[in-house]
Amino acid sequence: MSDSAPISLPEPDAVALEHSERLKALLTSRMDAAEKALSFAEFMAQVLYEPGLGYYMAGAAKFGASGDFITAPEVSPLFGASMGVQARQVLAEIGGGVLELGAGSGRLAVSVLQASEPGECYPYLILEPSAELVVRQKTLLREALSDAQFNRVTWLDTLPTDFTGVILANEVMDALPVERFRIGSAVEQIMVCRDLTSEIAVASTDLQRVVRAVEDDIGRALPIGYSSELCLLLRPWLAGLAACLARGAIILVDYGYPRHEYYSDERVNGTLACYYRHRVHYDPYLYPGLQDITAHVDFTRVAESAVTLDLELLGYASQSAYLLDNDLLQLAEAQQLGLKSETDRIQLAREVKTLTLPGEMGERFQVMALGKRYDLPLRGFNTQDLSHRL
Repeated sequence: MSDSAPISLPEPDAVALEHSERLKALLTSRMDAAEKALSFAEFMAQVLYEPGLGYYMAGAAKFGASGDFITAPEVSPLFGASMGVQARQVLAEIGGGVLELGAGSGRLAVSVLQASEPGECYPYLILEPSAELVVRQKTLLREALSDAQFNRVTWLDTLPTDFTGVILANEVMDALPVERFRIGSAVEQIMVCRDLTSEIAVASTDLQRVVRAVEDDIGRALPIGYSSELCLLLRPWLAGLAACLARGAIILVDYGYPRHEYYSDERVNGTLACYYRHRVHYDPYLYPGLQDITAHVDFTRVAESAVTLDLELLGYASQSAYLLDNDLLQLAEAQQLGLKSETDRIQLAREVKTLTLPGEMGERFQVMALGKRYDLPLRGFNTQDLSHRL
């Protein structure tokens, strides 16, 4: 949780720096008006989601080689094709459509729809809070899809009501604002001062309660000096999904751990990380609005919250096992038949390895499925279900 800026990051250009300074000035003015520091979650929410200025709400490239990080849909269309296999299983039973949350570059939607089987016409809904990303998504989908495929897509401003089908959320939970805490003589909370430095305060009642509940669950007190984070917004976010879902499955893909691994002795500084032009560092106050800020997901907290919201845990597995159970290798083999060059075949093999190898995305990313009025086994958990580890 060091606030010191690394020296190896590339410098933003003058336009980007001016953008960041405008966001800094806005944060400072709000703290001056309120006469108090921001909680870290408040700071994170504003630097990521402030309209027109926040990282996800402004115009800079974020995904892929020209952005700050690469997600699985950018690695290979095989990821979306495999997700589509799972979606088809559910939709074959209950009908309905697919709802993607936070569609990013739009690559996942493209690959799911391009892999559709002949005659499939289920609707594909996208809920995207960033107007700038909506424009990019529409441009990509219009270029990549047939007219029939594109016409199946609808962009939403709010969650639908009485939705039936599959909800997809790939790397959404890691961008939910988190509170940072530290164990002292009591539970302490990291606050953000007007000069964008950390300040230590007594934790809020809610944060103290949740930290102590974590300690009770893992069966030990966290040691003095231990720092980490908690996402208090996770349950309200899931509550919105549970309320909109009439029947179906929610598929959550993200990097994270079961709670006893999340709050292990080796993670004494938590999991918070920042991404800027494919470099990872740990200074969340550097270049506000220009860098991504994320934290790993406590999947135990996801499962606990789901149960209280009358959702059923349908499975929990590594991304590797989940994709392989959803025909990743068969899809790759079919794609390979159409490749004419050895270079393309080597690239395809690299994509499969990136998605599945333990040292790549295969084990770092986890998949959890939640259901409502849907209790049939999901094929993505045929060979692995790690729910007992939660």
